[in-house]
Amino acid sequence: PPVDPPAGPYRPQGLPDTMFGKDDRETMDKMASALAGYRQRDSAVPDKADAYASFDADKLVTDLKLDAAVAPHLKGLVNDPIMKAVGDYALQNKVPAGTVQGIVAIAYAEAQKAGVLEPPLDVAAEKAKLLPETAKALPKQQQDAAIEARMQLNEDFIKLLMKPGADGKSEISKEVGENALLMLMDTADGNKFLEWVRDVATSSGRAAPIGGGQSGASADTIRAQLRERSKAPEVTVGHRLFDRAKWDALQEDYKRLIPQK
Repeated sequence: PPVDPPAGPYRPQGLPDTMFGKDDRETMDKMASALAGYRQRDSAVPDKADAYASFDADKLVTDLKLDAAVAPHLKGLVNDPIMKAVGDYALQNKVPAGTVQGIVAIAYAEAQKAGVLEPPLDVAAEKAKLLPETAKALPKQQQDAAIEARMQLNEDFIKLLMKPGADGKSEISKEVGENALLMLMDTADGNKFLEWVRDVATSSGRAAPIGGGQSGASADTIRAQLRERSKAPEVTVGHRLFDRAKWDALQEDYKRLIPQK
């Protein structure tokens, strides 16, 4: 025998209570309203993951009533690999850009309150502090080259200390060297500290022990470092890539780093 339809309005299987009305008309109205909401949400989803890192930081901080000190951190997320990964995931899951940016901003604000955020770093300003006195009258391009040469010497010095010698041992461990590069190379003061270490290490022909160790960087090690640098085309007179600022910096380093007899 035929089965009588259930009493009351039709209810599709799985329809949530929030969409079920007192009659078919009200049910359809609720479903239409929900569909409009989904469409509005999807319209706020960007086409590319890069959009998630394009913060209007000042407006976001104002709208969410956050500490203004958070804004520079948000502006610095444009090229942050972590934010790129977040953007990729958010795009895959069709999360609106505003939602993701709001969550990130609030997370940074809470980190700011907890005191775990370091002041944002102005890389250009830090590099400007490393301009050698001898390069101040040079054109901008040569000034930049002199700064880079000064920083490169610090990096090369640490990497050389990490390199095993003939006995298979290095002056410092790979972990110590990499930590020094990570923590010190971003700031002018960090680079100046490394220069001080180099000065100590090359005085009297051998390094003073670092951290109570029994060995240091020998003058031969420093000479090897400088010889490697001198092979670069930028410091080879007559080469098409010759850079006078880098050549001058190399000569000064020879005078400063190699112990004078």
